Amino acid sequence: MRSVRLCEPLRFAAGFLLVALLAVFPFSGCEKLDRNMYDNPAFRPQEEPVRLPPAGSVPTKGLDHTPKPGTPEAAALRNWEKVTDFSLLTGKELFGIYCTPCHGASGKGDGPVAKKFVPTPADISATGHGSHHPEGDLFAILTHGVNGMPPFRSDLTAEERWLVVAYLRTLK
Repeated sequence: MRSVRLCEPLRFAAGFLLVALLAVFPFSGCEKLDRNMYDNPAFRPQEEPVRLPPAGSVPTKGLDHTPKPGTPEAAALRNWEKVTDFSLLTGKELFGIYCTPCHGASGKGDGPVAKKFVPTPADISATGHGSHHPEGDLFAILTHGVNGMPPFRSDLTAEERWLVVAYLRTLK
C-alpha cells in the first residue's frame, strides 16, 4: 500500500511534465515564423528610413504638374492669386522664413549662409535674375529647385509659392 501512495505523486508529476512539454514544444520555433524583425534593413541612429510610395499611388495633395524651370510651359504659368496688401505681407513673411537665409532680405544673394555656398545664391531682386524670369518660371524654380537651391514643393503649398513670387516682384 505504501508504494502505491509514493508512485501516485510521481506519476502525477511525470504526467504534468509531459503535458507541459507537449504544450511548449510546438511554440519553441515561433519567433522564426515571422522573420520581419530578423530581416529588416539596419539604420543608423537618427537616420530616417527611405519610404518610397507604392507605384501608381496619388499623393494626398494631388499630383503636381508644375513644369520644369526654363521651359516654355513654365514661362506660360500665371499667378492665379490676387495680389493684395495682405498677400504681399504673407509672401514677405514666407520669403523671410524660406529665402532670406540664402538670398538675403533684399534678394541680392547676400544672406547669412550665402558665403558658404559655391556658387553663391542668385540675385533674385528686380535688378538681378528676378527681372529676367517670368513669374511662372520663378514659380517652377521654387517648386523644383535649381543649381543647388532645394525644391520647396513639400514645404510650401502652391498658393504660398505664388505669394512668394508676388513678393519677389516688389523687391528693389
